[in-house]
Amino acid sequence: MSAEKRPGKALVIGAGLAGLSAAHRLSRQGWEVTVLEKEQQVGGRCRSLRDGGFTFDTGAQHIRDSYDSALKTAIEVGLGAELRIPEEEKGVFRGGGVHAFHSRSTNPAKLVPWGALGLRGGLGFAAASAPLARRYRSYNVRFPEWWRGGDGSTAAEFISRRGAGGRYAGFASAVSRYGLGAEPEEVSAAAYLAAVRFTLADRTGSFTGGMGSLARAIAARLDVRLSTAVEEVVVENGRATGVRARPSDGGRSRLHRAGLVVCAAPAAAAMEVAPGMCDVARGIAAGTLYAPGIVVNLGFDGAAGGAPGPVLIEPREGFRSSWMCSSGSKTAEYAPAGGSVVTVVFCGASARGMLASDEASALAGAVDEAARLYRVGGSAPSASRVHFHALAKPVAAPGHARRVRELRSAGSGIPGLVLAGDWTSSPTVEGAVRSGLLAADLAGNAPGG
Repeated sequence: MSAEKRPGKALVIGAGLAGLSAAHRLSRQGWEVTVLEKEQQVGGRCRSLRDGGFTFDTGAQHIRDSYDSALKTAIEVGLGAELRIPEEEKGVFRGGGVHAFHSRSTNPAKLVPWGALGLRGGLGFAAASAPLARRYRSYNVRFPEWWRGGDGSTAAEFISRRGAGGRYAGFASAVSRYGLGAEPEEVSAAAYLAAVRFTLADRTGSFTGGMGSLARAIAARLDVRLSTAVEEVVVENGRATGVRARPSDGGRSRLHRAGLVVCAAPAAAAMEVAPGMCDVARGIAAGTLYAPGIVVNLGFDGAAGGAPGPVLIEPREGFRSSWMCSSGSKTAEYAPAGGSVVTVVFCGASARGMLASDEASALAGAVDEAARLYRVGGSAPSASRVHFHALAKPVAAPGHARRVRELRSAGSGIPGLVLAGDWTSSPTVEGAVRSGLLAADLAGNAPGG
């Protein structure tokens, strides 16, 4: 955007990764940016906290090493030296044991957990994943607007049509819950194939200070107003001219003026603050469902033996959790010398059934299940945290890619208002970051924005 077209001042609603990424890109383009966040901390679900010398990620997120937008953003805000992507093996738990595999291995015997799949499951995997090999770029998780084949059916239907049930169905469920936070019956075949791609082909890591370092580093360069709840986007003469916001503790509201507003709130919240959005935007926001997630972090004084992970857990193995990882799968700095962190994640159907549980029950269940995968010497954790996320990830249901394309074309329907957030892109860290960067680039140029 040329300098003469810039309104000069921009407001961003929400200090999650999408909002912070949008503000970061706008600031680099010369805008005067203010970020308004209703919580007392930045990062949304992507936060890290310290407890007894351990670093816990509240959202069990990680960064993948093949997605340039997130990695470049991290480097731009000074986190390049803190990035760690260990070359550790992942695994699938099946039949009472962990079957290891190595992401991006050039050895086919190590790339896929053949031991978990078996002969028939391996053949089913080959049959069901053939479209992925043929249309690699079409299923790149960064660009759901490119997804065509498989967007109209569920992953479960896609697998069934190719006769790839049985053992492969269990593997598919594990991948879907790990990569997308939902069951194969809920997500589209296109989204599932994207999850297969980054499960098998991407190495994962984080930063020495936890994943929350990314949000903190971006926010440190911006004007972020915490504990500020946006009540509405102000529209005058058909254009967004600012927002009305109040302190989260219930103080008086005030008007914040700007020539550009970026709304990076979850879908339902976007509808509340901007009820005048066009029918396309409102329909997509109203139809966006979120998958819940529960993250339990356990800090142990001793080392956690076993595959660092992530270890994906197939159904019918007696677990309620969907996947686990230890500090070795992210960075050794997550635990003090000699110690370790084990993260237990519940998502999909099991998480829905646990949302009404108290922290003590979730913690007890996580400790028992962690002991089945990791050798922690039979000791109780010396530190722990439980985090319930009712809106953990938007579900990439059938039609998700089509809706993303429609939203990209229609915009918000309100000039001066641009939408961002993982619900407008992909339900991943990279999807959130990219949505914010794209919103900044589209500002003032997209229809309705």
